[in-house]
Amino acid sequence: MGDVAQRTEALIERLAAAGWLTQASIKEALRDVPRHVFAPPVAWTGEGGRVRKRSAPEAWLDLVYGDDALITQLDDGATDLAAGAGHFTSSLSASSTVVSLLELLDAEPGHRVLDVGTGTGWTAALLSRLVGSENVVSVEVDPAISERAAANLKQTDVSPRLVVGDGARGWTREAPYDRVHATCAVARVPYAWVEQTRPGGVIVTPYAPGFGSSHELRLVVMPDGTAVGGFAGYASYMMMRKQRHPEWDPSGRPAERTTTDVDPRTIGYAPAGADLAMGAALPGVCARGIRDGDAYTLRIWGPDAWASARYEPGRVSFEVEQGGTRPLWDLAVSAYFGWITDRSPGRDRFGLTVTPTGDHVWLDRPGDTL
Repeated sequence: MGDVAQRTEALIERLAAAGWLTQASIKEALRDVPRHVFAPPVAWTGEGGRVRKRSAPEAWLDLVYGDDALITQLDDGATDLAAGAGHFTSSLSASSTVVSLLELLDAEPGHRVLDVGTGTGWTAALLSRLVGSENVVSVEVDPAISERAAANLKQTDVSPRLVVGDGARGWTREAPYDRVHATCAVARVPYAWVEQTRPGGVIVTPYAPGFGSSHELRLVVMPDGTAVGGFAGYASYMMMRKQRHPEWDPSGRPAERTTTDVDPRTIGYAPAGADLAMGAALPGVCARGIRDGDAYTLRIWGPDAWASARYEPGRVSFEVEQGGTRPLWDLAVSAYFGWITDRSPGRDRFGLTVTPTGDHVWLDRPGDTL
């Protein structure tokens, strides 16, 4: 195969030039832990054709050392990755997202790290380079994925401890940890992570409550048993299996049809700060937009209600359907304009406190929950 070292340096240069990668220790870890060792033999980003290592090794390496997530599992393993199509359920994460979260983690040699979601093993290997293999415990819910990660790691000189189990429960046998790092998104931060992290320790995870954007979240564990932190940027990861969002399903709930003067794209295209405000007002509610040519439909749904608002070019007002126990479109619009009244705060002004009773989103100060 082609020059892996040269491709690695090119990847590091691109990540550094884009501002993702600043820490020398992570650059060295990327050099020491080749990404291709953890890549599937059929590389596929979910778009375009699959590239096979055996038949096109150079093109395969080009894709592996790009900045795309490579799909490694479909439908929890029920669908053949090499030929099928389905729901993406595991991946080798995009390099930029991996290094961004590692920089937020700020791990030092000797730190004890709980890594939630082993996946291919690449992030666990990078963490092992940063803190020492003996200090990394990586938990994976899927036995087959964990087995493949173990095979990948045998090709390196790092050996983190791999555990098959529910990452939402952490791993109490090795606690307390100095750092908790998740490679899967959560809608709610498991309190077990807080319980198993020493005061002053850091938890870094993708946070995807369901309404619009997903976010990088960095928390610090406090002496009182809570964790407090803020949102640093965008992060798109697959959901923790235990916390996957429900699918859109409006069946069985009679709809009320109305119209609105609010363009559905105003809500659907709202920035991350607005998504956090709307998500805090509507916990457990999901929102996704669907393009259809020049038209656009915003779907909003939760366990007890749903709504759909449709933009079509040339319309003065827009059709809305709502069903269930709550008018979710109306509530989302109200939360959006509440965000406007608060002077449209950006994502960096929001924070999260995790307590035994759950997550609490706040604006500017931890005591001011939304």
